[in-house]
Amino acid sequence: MALSSLRRTLLCMLIPVALLTSGVSLFVSSMMLKDQVNAAFDRALAGALKSMAANVTTISGGLAMEQSYYMMEYMEYTISSQVYFRIATEDGLSEIGFTGMPLPAKRLQSNQPVFYDAQYLGEPLRIAAVALESDGRLQTYQHSRVLIQAGENLSERDAFIRNVIFQNLIQDLAVLSLFIVLILVGTLLALRPLRKLSAEVRNRSPDNLEPISDVSLPREVRPLVQTINLHMERYARKSREQQQFLDDASHQLKTPLAVLLTQVDFALSLAKTAEMKEVLDAIQQRLNNTAQMTHQMVALSRVRDAADQLRVRAALGTVDLCQQAAQVVDELWSLARSRRQDLGLEAPSRPVRVAGEAWLVQQALSNMVSNAIKYCPKGARITVSVQQEGNVCRIQVEDDGPGMSADDMAKAGHRFRRGEAGKALQGSGLGLAIVQAIAQIHDARMSLQPGPGQRGLIVRLEFNALDS
Repeated sequence: MALSSLRRTLLCMLIPVALLTSGVSLFVSSMMLKDQVNAAFDRALAGALKSMAANVTTISGGLAMEQSYYMMEYMEYTISSQVYFRIATEDGLSEIGFTGMPLPAKRLQSNQPVFYDAQYLGEPLRIAAVALESDGRLQTYQHSRVLIQAGENLSERDAFIRNVIFQNLIQDLAVLSLFIVLILVGTLLALRPLRKLSAEVRNRSPDNLEPISDVSLPREVRPLVQTINLHMERYARKSREQQQFLDDASHQLKTPLAVLLTQVDFALSLAKTAEMKEVLDAIQQRLNNTAQMTHQMVALSRVRDAADQLRVRAALGTVDLCQQAAQVVDELWSLARSRRQDLGLEAPSRPVRVAGEAWLVQQALSNMVSNAIKYCPKGARITVSVQQEGNVCRIQVEDDGPGMSADDMAKAGHRFRRGEAGKALQGSGLGLAIVQAIAQIHDARMSLQPGPGQRGLIVRLEFNALDS
């Protein structure tokens, strides 16, 4: 049978067993208690038989018992119940006490008391009876035996047993409740490492294929974790082989692409007809686009390698966002000027520091600014700004270009996906994917939103400030 839930399975197995065990224990203890209570009360009846036997005398051939009623009152006080007694000869000629008290089904053995239950006057009784041989003190007809019976009403005895059983039931219920609580708490504690492991794996980044630590896990769970680690190692090795192939291919493509671009430039200088120049321009544009894609694939590969190294090293340096923004603006200012765009920088005079790798932050910001320059028309304004608000450090690129639709902004950062506004231009769709990957490495958040008045686009990276 498939087990849909370990916790439900444990509870369904342990709690019914606990209930059954408690029920059987209560039943057995009740039976034992009843036997023990009957034995204790029967000893009182046996004492009454001995007392009556010691006080039985004969007067003119009949039966008499001294202080019988005083003795019965003492027994009633001791037993706390109605007491009945009967003394009679076996032939029935002499009898004192409560007449008609029932005898046991079997004939009494001399001097051997017996105990039995019977109905008398419509009441349940517990009766002790004994048959005594005449020892010369009693002058009975034809040496008939003397029968002595002492009985008590069972109502008080049953009430006492019920009271004790009820107390035992309360105690068992308390113990059972505590046991069930311990089962629930124990089950939760036993499954807590699994929930913690599930949360740890769920919160991992998609590219994190490090082995899962099994130090704090129960011994029974470790084989499963070790098997998962083995599977992840296989997948990571296969992914590394594929990535290495892509990296090598990208690097190998850079040189022939550069040679082809040089040859196309030379061919353009020698072109004689307009048709030839048009064909060579198209080839040059396609080669430029391929070279840019190759460059971005190499950059994405470097970002992945950096992410792997940082996971092993588990430490980041310190980056001044203002300094990185100034460097990127200086590098791309001439490109923006060639397109007659206004590229500016707004940053505070004091440093804004975050934990990170400088070259990665610079790569991300360079892609953000390059995208703005590429997709904005001539005369556009592009502003790079750095801000800090409390524990949040923000670096953003704002432009007044064509912007992006809500659907494109929601899907930004996916590899090889380009927005509707940029499909008319040459591009690879890797720029924001690289920015998103770098943001994940730094636990930063990339967001896109329309500019003021729903015009243009704001691409923003938010970092956690360094602890002061």
